This record gives sequence, structure tokens and C-alpha cells, in this order.
Amino acid sequence: MNISKKLVIGQQEWGIADADADGIARLVREAMTNGTPAELQLYDRDGDAVTVFLNGAAAASVVIDLTKGPKPSEMS
Repeated sequence: MNISKKLVIGQQEWGIADADADGIARLVREAMTNGTPAELQLYDRDGDAVTVFLNGAAAASVVIDLTKGPKPSEMS
């Protein structure tokens, strides 16, 4: 499974499986727009599957990085 995408909530960073990226983005968008909770299937730094509960009413900001390949400041 390829986990090249990520979700950042506050100071926590989680991996997103490439196959799940569109669904995760949709759930996060709905939670943040409607101020509702979302249950997200993500991955921790060790690559272990975890369930993260996002409170869309309380989260100040959420970043979804769906880009492929290295960032301009990273080496490939």
C-alpha cells in the first residue's frame, strides 16, 4: 500500500493511503464546513493503521497534502 499523502491536524501528522485520499478529503471538507465530527482511517509515523476522530467544530485548521513526489525543499 502506498502512503504518500498526509493530513495535518494541529501538530499531529497522519498518513493517508493513496487509494483513500479522495474519501478522506471529502470527509474532512464536510467536517470542517459543517462543524461535525468525522471518523478517519489513517496511518501513524510507523505505518500502523489508526482511527482518528476529527471534531470539525473545534479544529482551527487542517492541512491535507495530496501532492505526489518530493516537495521543492526535499530531495527525491
